[in-house]
Amino acid sequence: MKKHTTRNVILMAVLDVALGIVLSLYIASTGTVPAADNADTYADGAYSASAQGYESEVTVMINITGGKVTNVQIDAGDETPEVGGKAAESLARSLLDAGGTAGVDTVSGATMTSNAVLSAMDACLAQAVQE
Repeated sequence: MKKHTTRNVILMAVLDVALGIVLSLYIASTGTVPAADNADTYADGAYSASAQGYESEVTVMINITGGKVTNVQIDAGDETPEVGGKAAESLARSLLDAGGTAGVDTVSGATMTSNAVLSAMDACLAQAVQE
């Protein structure tokens, strides 16, 4: 058993080194990290989109400056103030900090409002994507 463990550790180390070399050669030849090739760039401007929340349409308005999200406003005025309204405030901060919906979770107890906000934010960013 010990023989197999040692062999596996050596094999993993060799594979790690090989992958490191391949990635280094890729970066050296293209000048970019692979994930950066798929990153969206956003056109500066103001964008808005709406989606159905728990009780009403929820509207997200964003500003993009220098290709980054610089302002997020959410109009959830017709949602339940104590639940959807508070969720909108929290989500606006989270979306601004994240610059998008990646890594932003829904607010417990306000799932429908949260999903509407995230959907509308994605729609805003889709409008802003530069080809």
